Amino acid sequence: MNDALDILLYFVALYPPLTAAVWIAGGLMYRLVDEKTAERAPEGGWPGVTVLIPGYNEEAVIATSVTAALACDYPNFEVLVLDDGSTDDTEGAAWEAGDGDPRLQVLRDPVNRGKAERLNIGFRCANHELIVVTDADAHLHPHALRHMAARMSTNPLLAAVAGAPYVTNRARLIAALQVLEAAAIVGLIRRTQSLMGRVGVVAGVFGMFHRDRVLAVGGYDGAMATEDIDLSWRLLMEGWHTAYEPQALVGMEVPSTSKALWAQRKRWARGQGEVLHRHIRDVFRWRNHQMWFVGIEAILSPLWVIALVVSWILAVLNVIYGKDLGFFAFGLSWGVAISVVATVQLLIAIYLRYHYDHWGPRALLVGAIYPGCFWLYSAFAALRAEWPAIFGGPREKRVVWDIPRGEDTEPAGKEERPAVPVGASG
Repeated sequence: MNDALDILLYFVALYPPLTAAVWIAGGLMYRLVDEKTAERAPEGGWPGVTVLIPGYNEEAVIATSVTAALACDYPNFEVLVLDDGSTDDTEGAAWEAGDGDPRLQVLRDPVNRGKAERLNIGFRCANHELIVVTDADAHLHPHALRHMAARMSTNPLLAAVAGAPYVTNRARLIAALQVLEAAAIVGLIRRTQSLMGRVGVVAGVFGMFHRDRVLAVGGYDGAMATEDIDLSWRLLMEGWHTAYEPQALVGMEVPSTSKALWAQRKRWARGQGEVLHRHIRDVFRWRNHQMWFVGIEAILSPLWVIALVVSWILAVLNVIYGKDLGFFAFGLSWGVAISVVATVQLLIAIYLRYHYDHWGPRALLVGAIYPGCFWLYSAFAALRAEWPAIFGGPREKRVVWDIPRGEDTEPAGKEERPAVPVGASG
């Protein structure tokens, strides 16, 4: 019994600093050997690109996304707005934002099919092999397409490249904390995974794909809560590579209230659980051994949450009934150590990102509460949504649009904020 308890405590104590060390080392290594793609034109010139912007009832925000996409400095591209049966005037707002630009098309379907199926239709309608997917409330940096196409040309096995999200609504505390998350978690993890060609999530907010490779694996799956994670894993299991391009920036709004953040984290947690339920056996077959790093991390994270909760319960029982404060002292010491590790991780992440985002260091003013806030949010979301999805799998009903407009963030199309992040490259 004591041996089992010791293993539990070692796992709880060592997993966060060990993973942090891996992400830090990977992030620094990526910076040294693989980050500088510049905007080199691929051999044969810049390939054509189709930008897909799916949306449902996005009248208030679609203009920002369309305007930014059409403003991209790229020689050959088109923009397709995919109106998924909106009940507002998303279509009209998109056409108005395009102002007669021949590169814009708005494809409206009176039937609401869901984001995944709408994107699959867009892939089939696209005129170019390289497809960029972005959100209706996001805006691309003017040089983002060049950075993505340059990265895609570096490896013939690449099927997808993940862009770099940039938080635009930074005024509130919760949003400022997500600036740190984008750097310390998203940025470091994707840099590390990109070294191996195994980025586990090419997120829907901004990703570039080879059309034929996506369609060959079946496209997006509308039954999955996070269709982007599911697609990324299926591409990897087919032997394709995925990468990260930190210079390809996309501005996005993030949840700025606890209610909206909790809803987002539950959806993400459920989506990760569904992916594990559906694919984990295939991931650990020998033919997919190069993906084991991604699969092991995806399993250990929810297991760590369970171990953490069990250790808390044991600590409370130990103090109440055993009157042994050693357990409590160990927990206090561990908390101090974790704070130091988190601070080092934040500082290195901000350093790596500073070239693209000069605002980032200001977010360190709230860095002291970052580990507790987001680790706890993620832990509770895993308990509430990820573990049930791991055992239960995807729900039977089709996933629908659930973007709250007006409740959490101001409509992007009505805010006066710079479309180009301060300090961005290019």
